[in-house]
Amino acid sequence: MKKILTPEEKQYLRRVCNYMGSLGMEYGEIEFEMDTYDSDINYDNINWNYLTHFSNNYNADLPSGLITILKKIIKFASDEGLYSPDAANVEDMQWQKFEISISCPKKEIELTHYWSWYDRGDGTSVTWEGEEGKEIFEQWEEDGVLSELEIPENDVLTLRYNGSGDSGYIESSFDETNDSVPSAIEDWAYDKLESNFGGWEINEGSDGEFVFNFHTMEITLNHTYNTEENTVDTLWEEEFGTE
Repeated sequence: MKKILTPEEKQYLRRVCNYMGSLGMEYGEIEFEMDTYDSDINYDNINWNYLTHFSNNYNADLPSGLITILKKIIKFASDEGLYSPDAANVEDMQWQKFEISISCPKKEIELTHYWSWYDRGDGTSVTWEGEEGKEIFEQWEEDGVLSELEIPENDVLTLRYNGSGDSGYIESSFDETNDSVPSAIEDWAYDKLESNFGGWEINEGSDGEFVFNFHTMEITLNHTYNTEENTVDTLWEEEFGTE
């Protein structure tokens, strides 16, 4: 890994550690929030005027000489293309940040990239069948709920849903026919979704489908929670304990 610090800069970082030690700090962190679509470290997009305190201790000011070193590190990372994710990573990314951290015990400074993405967990299902399923369909038939529905030749209609970020929705139409979902079926689906998979729309959320089989009078709810995965990559590091 390429070394970029001058002896004077290393000496200054040791003095920064003395300053941090006076505040009871062994580690200093400076965060650079980035948009999920950013595919490089863009020096010009950072508002350096807002960089005034350590991210892990807002009572600790950033010395002006340290900011000069931070600028040098970010410019080096930008010029060298130290961060260049492939297109798939950018598309799946939910959150990212860059962080320059100073470890006084190790006398080491490093640039790290943190990012997260959503993945799919294991699926599970719930089925309403037998007498229970028959009663549901017969009640809808009696109430006239099914009268305007087009039933495909295979007698199956699919209704999908999706949720994340504390909000969620059930689609307004069935996959196979684009028929609007009757309010009685929509209300029933929301009720069963909440009672079986409460919190389905919270944080990383979940998705799935209701499969209505009008021949067997069965309804199957296939549900999959999303999981949030995290990755940490060290892009650059250098020791400053020696000249």
